[in-house]
Amino acid sequence: MEKKITGYTTVDISQWHRKEHFEAFQSVAQCTYNQTVQLDITAFLKTVKKNKHKFYPAFIHILARLMNAHPEFRMAMKDGELVIWDSVHPCYTVFHEQTETFSSLWSEYHDDFRQFLHIYSQDVACYGENLAYFPKGFIENMFFVSANPWVSFTSFDLNVANMDNFFAPVFTMGKYYTQGDKVLMPLAIQVHHAVCDGFHVGRILNELQQYCDEWQGGA
Repeated sequence: MEKKITGYTTVDISQWHRKEHFEAFQSVAQCTYNQTVQLDITAFLKTVKKNKHKFYPAFIHILARLMNAHPEFRMAMKDGELVIWDSVHPCYTVFHEQTETFSSLWSEYHDDFRQFLHIYSQDVACYGENLAYFPKGFIENMFFVSANPWVSFTSFDLNVANMDNFFAPVFTMGKYYTQGDKVLMPLAIQVHHAVCDGFHVGRILNELQQYCDEWQGGA
């Protein structure tokens, strides 16, 4: 039997402390917004190399830990109701050099990095050469990670059509670079204002920096 990974809790909007904000950002002020930071990955990259890990899955795992730690990043509309997923799983891009296209592949999140890395490695081995857009299929409770390692940027704006119920966070990673004695990486995040404010984005970005500074290689 396939393990259920789509449990959720329904939000009673009428009693929700964000009721007015949610309704405003779903009607007269409907919007998503983007924020870009230059993340200091100096310590994180050093630990990744020391432990001979791959940068991409290690960073995806950190993002997944953050998304699963905060309910505002696990929200969605399901069957006309606002829900909070019990857990969300990263859906990340895999580039195909031969066709200059990419696929969106998801891996089940696990809190333990080494177990997640095993799941990720199996998924990439099984589906990584498949040129379909969603080679493993689609699940509802995902957040998105896109890698653009060919260019650094100071601003990134993602435009999503029909954004009214698109609450899943979207991260875009850029090419990291050296500045003085630091290694910095552009990272953009897009969220929907109906469920997430600047405070929430600021909090997870600060936590992300702390995770990068303190990461021990999955030990």
